[in-house]
Amino acid sequence: MDRPPRLLTFEFVGVCLVSFLALCNLTAFYDLFHYLETLGIHPGLRGLVVGGYSLTAMLLLLLASPFVHSGNVTRVMLLGIALLTVAGVSYLAVDSFWGLLGLRMIGGVGQFCLGAGAMTTLVAVIPPEKSGQAFGIYSVAILIAFAAVPALMDTFAAAVGGAAHGYAVATLTLAPAVWIVLRIRSRQRGRLAGAARQTQVPSWADIRANVRQPMVLLLLVINASYFVQWTSLFFLFKGFARQQGIANVATFFTAQMGVMIAIRSLGGHLFDRVDKVRLAGASFTLIGLGHLALYEFPGTWATAPIAVIFGLGMGAGYPSINGFMFEVSEPRFRALNANLMLFTVQAGSFLGPVLGGALIAYGGYRSYFLFGIVLAIAAGSLVPLLARRRRLLAVQAANAIRAHTREPLSDCGTE
Repeated sequence: MDRPPRLLTFEFVGVCLVSFLALCNLTAFYDLFHYLETLGIHPGLRGLVVGGYSLTAMLLLLLASPFVHSGNVTRVMLLGIALLTVAGVSYLAVDSFWGLLGLRMIGGVGQFCLGAGAMTTLVAVIPPEKSGQAFGIYSVAILIAFAAVPALMDTFAAAVGGAAHGYAVATLTLAPAVWIVLRIRSRQRGRLAGAARQTQVPSWADIRANVRQPMVLLLLVINASYFVQWTSLFFLFKGFARQQGIANVATFFTAQMGVMIAIRSLGGHLFDRVDKVRLAGASFTLIGLGHLALYEFPGTWATAPIAVIFGLGMGAGYPSINGFMFEVSEPRFRALNANLMLFTVQAGSFLGPVLGGALIAYGGYRSYFLFGIVLAIAAGSLVPLLARRRRLLAVQAANAIRAHTREPLSDCGTE
């Protein structure tokens, strides 16, 4: 009897660790906006410096992802580590607007190289029947970095002499990633030889045809909607909490992230045993309910329960959406589509605070929460289209098999 494929291989665990280390370096810059203020950078330019990182990574994910493949992936990841290290150390010497913008753009290139390389490696080692569980475990590494590093950096930066020194020293988190990437390269030299080693870049015609597939396009839109809501809530909730007199804002995110981490850590097999489309639909339903609860905020006592609602919805969303993209993608486009999903992460991370901030500025927090409700409903309404499209593809596949055996299905328009 054949043994079921293993998920927890060195390559899979190694990629998760590399992604965690990269996110530790990224989240070390959570107070960059305040640091720019201490340098006297004009308020109107600070957002451009902060956003330059995501914009650079976003553009490269859109334009350069097809050129990252199993034949060059470790070189790309090592280049990313080098660029992130150079950029981080350079904060010790650079304090001008143009210099800092340049460092953020270099960091964005480095994040693209490391993130795209890690995702390309990840989809190459995931067993197809364990895609939901794989993305659940992978995302736990991201959540832990977001939950732990900002709090640690406050103490750490003060101990080493300020934010710039903290950014420089934070690059040390990337040192173990070098060993992991080199180890992955040595292990995969033989395994990825021959037919399994992809070195041919798909044509732009093939790429356009892939992206135009309704399932792929729908999942990209749904993932972008998810991250617009996730990042806008993360960055904008603190102001609402102060307005409502919530004393300890951290408890909201502690409860939310605790639930998200628990779901993705303990419910791994759930993401493959339960229909991913239904999980995605339930996710947006809960997110919409969370925004509704904040829109009709009943009092500070409801802070923790509302955080749990968001934790349940957002905890199930990412693994189900990304696992389903893995399932519906052609094998030769899995790495490309995974990196396009990263593009929607960056796009959502950029648009979320921008749109949410504008709504709050012109209409207050209730207008922002109303936007969250509408966006959750809109994204959730796309989920049945996924289910319908999946049924259609299943019928088409069955017809193709029957046609090959000269037994067409009589209930699908054949005679």
